[in-house]
Amino acid sequence: MIIKALKYIRHIGEPREWRIIGKDDDYAYFGNINLLIGKNASGKSRTLNVIRKIANLLSGKANLKQAFSPSEYFELIFTEAEDEYKYTLSFKDREVTDEVLTLNDKVLLDRNNRILTPSDNNIPFNIPKHELLIASADASGKHYFEGFVRWGESLKNYLFSNQLEKNRLVRDYIRIDDNDRDIDDTDVLIYTFHKGKQEFGDAFISEIISGMQDLGYYVSGIGIDETDGHYGLYVEEDGEYTVSQREMSQGMFRSLSLFVLLGYARLNNLSLCLLIDDIGEGLDFDSSKKMINIVVKRVNKSNMQFFMSTNDRYIMNQIPLRYWSVIDRKYNKSIFYDYTNSKDTFEDFKYTGLNNFDFLSTDFYRKGFGIMDEEEDDDND
Repeated sequence: MIIKALKYIRHIGEPREWRIIGKDDDYAYFGNINLLIGKNASGKSRTLNVIRKIANLLSGKANLKQAFSPSEYFELIFTEAEDEYKYTLSFKDREVTDEVLTLNDKVLLDRNNRILTPSDNNIPFNIPKHELLIASADASGKHYFEGFVRWGESLKNYLFSNQLEKNRLVRDYIRIDDNDRDIDDTDVLIYTFHKGKQEFGDAFISEIISGMQDLGYYVSGIGIDETDGHYGLYVEEDGEYTVSQREMSQGMFRSLSLFVLLGYARLNNLSLCLLIDDIGEGLDFDSSKKMINIVVKRVNKSNMQFFMSTNDRYIMNQIPLRYWSVIDRKYNKSIFYDYTNSKDTFEDFKYTGLNNFDFLSTDFYRKGFGIMDEEEDDDND
């Protein structure tokens, strides 16, 4: 399951209202791989936060009492195989005012009209108004919409610029707290590595090593070691030297972490949503290019979905425009220009001979060849 499209409003009706929309009030559209591009304060990080928020709500990890804004509106389209789900949620004063889910235009859930399919004899329409019906369960504890709950749980937040988890060792990697589901917690990373090794053995290790070697790291082995009762990852280099988690460079650790997660998700055919802020931070130019190539190859047309943000022009030049979402901030709106809602403009740019970065810097994404006409008019003045 992946997010295909999104509209969003925060602080509805207030002076500080903010929206996510697509060009011409269309949706913001997404695919398996999404690079969020925009100038400062355009809404890149805010958009990642919105996706993180809806995942927490769907999984039940959060309810509306923890909502940042007391009034919000979500309109999302999810796709799974040939099916298309549309989910609409609005709330005011942190209480649900509308919640609807459809599958291929058939209503599965309508909170106000008391529709829930499938259902048992104890339909939970009287749940507290700060909780979502889509995340509720029947009398036996089974979620009515298990796929959405699992999708919410699968979302992982991944900060390339975060130094904290590299220096943290854990006391137990055999199990994790059920309430701890975030990849930016080292407990989950090391647990995932341990579980992947148990389930897939050499195939799992080889997949991680292959990715690291493709980046230019001379890794010949990976494992878990113990220091004073605490555990962390280590890599073996050239079949001889070991480098502990704390001794690794930030770039090496972030790459290793990403390949652990990617390898486990791919071998399990998991539906995984990953948010990566500042991708490539801590990597040199060549390594950044190789990292992007690996991510595109392993994620495209899979059950996984990546949302990445960057201000690095080298990364922008490396990722094909069809994966771009250019965000243009206009007052209280973050307007998305993407390959779905602006296909002609994206296609026309290849005839300019310019670098991908110029697609953003020249505002070509908004005006297409019209921007060239404006430049000629300026020259004639």
